[in-house]
Amino acid sequence: MSKESQATRTIRTSRELIRGQKYAEACEELQKLLEVDPNEEDAIELLGMANFLRQQMEPARDCFERLTQLNPSYTKGWVNLGAVLNRMGEHKKAIDALRRALQRDRKCAEAYYNMGIAQRCLQMNTMAISAYKEAIKLSPDMVDAHINLGNIYMEMKNIGLAMQCFQAALRHNPQSDKAKKCLENAQKSQKISRKEASPFGRLVDVSDLARQENLVHSRDLAPETRIAERETVQKQTKLVRTCARDMITQLNETLPQKLHRLKISILHVEERIDATELLQKLDESITQLQRQQLVLKSAQEKFEQCMQPK
Repeated sequence: MSKESQATRTIRTSRELIRGQKYAEACEELQKLLEVDPNEEDAIELLGMANFLRQQMEPARDCFERLTQLNPSYTKGWVNLGAVLNRMGEHKKAIDALRRALQRDRKCAEAYYNMGIAQRCLQMNTMAISAYKEAIKLSPDMVDAHINLGNIYMEMKNIGLAMQCFQAALRHNPQSDKAKKCLENAQKSQKISRKEASPFGRLVDVSDLARQENLVHSRDLAPETRIAERETVQKQTKLVRTCARDMITQLNETLPQKLHRLKISILHVEERIDATELLQKLDESITQLQRQQLVLKSAQEKFEQCMQPK
């Protein structure tokens, strides 16, 4: 029987230390081994894991980057690098690393799971949903994937789908406190939304009744006054429509274009683009929007005057 090598013994000891949450001691043992053999892949991977578990993200990232350089075909190295980058808030870099993992193994559930985390943090919710669903498809018992998917649905106000995700998580792990809490919150939100949507079982506040009575109070107007008010409303309505259409065009098209041209002139200062005219045009657009705002405010005041009891 062959004698256990020093490297094998150190790696076995380090695994035991990590399981015992003695991360600093594990790092010390692994560093010693790497001083002797800098390319020992198992030692580099374990060192990255130990650093990650003791919240030392930069050393952990360095380890997994080194591991992927030594062994680019090692899927787990890319996945772990993506997980570390996510924890560091570098989500775009995490996505790049995780794509490399999936290029090597299209059925890696952990890669899809970490991809979902990165995409959600970048507000790419549709893509995050697809990533989590793929992770669940490959690994149905991945409770955190069910929970994270449910949380996205909660943000999207799709409480029904969110509850399905939390219930699925509890089917796989009935003891999950996180899943229980999420389901409880979803159920509360569902009850609140049902109460708000229901037209039954709610009394009207007395003060609300008085206010509504004032609003619908009949107005006894002379025929000439009623005609004048109708003409005023029609005239102001036309003004509001014209003004609103113009403002929408200004805000959606004209103003963004002018801001874009101004940004280009600032970024390319070496080309000596004169921004004076651009600033003048931008100022004109802002002045025009302010005038249109005054028109809308004036129309609102005239509408309110027409609604006053006579």
